[in-house]
Amino acid sequence: MIVYEDLKKIEFFTELTDGELEGIQPLCKEEHYHAGDLIFIEDTPADHLYVLKGGRISIDITVGGGRYVSVLTVSHFAEPFGWSTLVAPFRFTATARCIEDSTVFSIDGKGLMGLIERDYRMGFLIMRRVAKIISERVRDTRLQLIHTFYG
Repeated sequence: MIVYEDLKKIEFFTELTDGELEGIQPLCKEEHYHAGDLIFIEDTPADHLYVLKGGRISIDITVGGGRYVSVLTVSHFAEPFGWSTLVAPFRFTATARCIEDSTVFSIDGKGLMGLIERDYRMGFLIMRRVAKIISERVRDTRLQLIHTFYG
């Protein structure tokens, strides 16, 4: 189970009050995966936000012909991924594949959306973090693709 102290370290939640974090805690669970396991698949419904507890996760996009390119490696404690659960059309934009045995915190997306729709302050703070992460991921993906195709 995710503990309160872990929630306070997650980038999405660092500015939230203790009461807001207490509301999120019941939406969280700890999940374990083996190397090679898929946590989610590109273009499937995004129903959870994930946060790395331990291990390494490759975020991959398909590039056609059954090929994929890794655009990001999630490797730091409390690093979030799977933000698509908070952004319409609520479908994953990439595939998350475990590079090694990994443990993640899984946060129910519908429950979290319900909380932020009722608490505009919380919603603003979380969505500001989402926007920052999306911006960083677009930049990182662009650089990775340039490196992959133009070396």
